[in-house]
Order: sequence, then C-alpha cells, then structure tokens
Amino acid sequence: MKVKRQKRVAKILKYFHLNFGFRKPWNLLVDGTFCVACLQNKVNIKEQMPKYLEEVKLITTGCCITEMESIGSPELYGATLILKGIPLFRCDHKKAVSASACIKSLIGAGNQNHLIIASQDHNFRSELRGVAGIPLLYLHGNAPTLEKPSEMSESLTTRIADGKTNLSQHQQKILTELKKQTFGEPEPDEKKRKKRKGPKGPNPLSCKKSKKPKVQHLNATNEQSKKKRRKKKKNKGGGGENIENIES
Repeated sequence: MKVKRQKRVAKILKYFHLNFGFRKPWNLLVDGTFCVACLQNKVNIKEQMPKYLEEVKLITTGCCITEMESIGSPELYGATLILKGIPLFRCDHKKAVSASACIKSLIGAGNQNHLIIASQDHNFRSELRGVAGIPLLYLHGNAPTLEKPSEMSESLTTRIADGKTNLSQHQQKILTELKKQTFGEPEPDEKKRKKRKGPKGPNPLSCKKSKKPKVQHLNATNEQSKKKRRKKKKNKGGGGENIENIES
C-alpha cells in the first residue's frame, strides 16, 4: 500500500478514534455484497483487510448469512462460503431480517458498538451517511477504500467543539475516557484526602531543650546594689565629719 494512501487511512481512523471513541482492533462488519465484490475482484478479505486497516477484527451477522442463503443463486455460493467463514456478531434477531435492517439495528442512533461497515450497496451506504459516527468501506476495483467522514459526522463534531449541542450520556462517557487517556487520571483534591490513622508522633516543639536564663548579669547588678559608698564631707563651721549621702 502506498505511503500516501496509508496516511489517509490513518488520518480517518484517528478522526473516529478521537471524536467517537473507536479503538483497536477495529470492528469491520462485512455484508454479502462486499464478499461478492471481493470474490469477483480476487481480493482475499482475511489477508487484505489487516494490511489496509492494520489491527482489524472481521465480523458479520446471522441475518447477513441467511439473506445470502435465501437468494439461492449458484453464483453466490462462493461468496456465501466466505461470509460463513467470518466470526458472527450477535444481533439478537430471533427471526432473520434483511442484512441492511440488521446492520441498522446494530448501529442504532450512535453506533455504540463502534462498527466499520463494509458494503458494496451504494444506496445502503447513502442511508448510513445520515447517521454520525459510522465509518464506511467499499471496494474500488480491487482496492479497499475507506470513505472520509460524512457531513453528518463533521457537523456533529463541529457543534460539539463550539458548545452548541448537548452531549448524550454515551458521548460524555467517550469524552471522559479520552481526557483520561490524554491527560491521565485527575489528582484528588487535597481537602478530600483522608487523614492517616495511627499513633501520632511527638510534638517537635516539646522535644526542644529548655533554655536556662542567663543569671550572670543579674547577679552582678545585685552585688552592685548591695555595696554602699559613703562620702565624707567636712562642715564649714567645725572639724567634725558628717555623713551626708548614701548612694546606692
């Protein structure tokens, strides 16, 4: 497969992965018309699809097989055998319905099963383009071709990006998962963290050594206060000595 073509396929698949939650391995649902085209163009589905889509899981439904068998044409015998060799995807139809009705019921309103539809029915693919989030694949000659996202898909993603539409519960779940994958798990709020239970350690302030007050300066001051000096002064009139002052 050419590099340019491979990049185009990778870009489309990345679009559906980011906007609609598609994941590897991709679920490729094949109907009878696609098997007929593969047989006519000598395309081996089990070999070519993994080369084109890389990690892919081929599936079909019981209703698709029943529709091929009910036609009963010998020309469809080989395509029917190819379809029977593909694993079945449960559709829960007790009574078989047409392949297109069966696939529509699996897709529903939002393609929650993340199915890539492979069909050569042009009218059926046109109907599916009216539902957002459905990748479509067909054979162009002998080359598998993945259609670009439909206008409905691009319109929905644009409105979501602009905040002009309300997300469904399924889309909110997808958006939450994508945020986790991109940014990781959100850190818990510090206020909501539970306190660790167990014996508490000693208070670091109580472990400090007590500081003894310095008493040297106080003792020196007390000693000086106890000393008393007396000054002797002579009286002008006599030779006697009187104690005039006692200074502390």
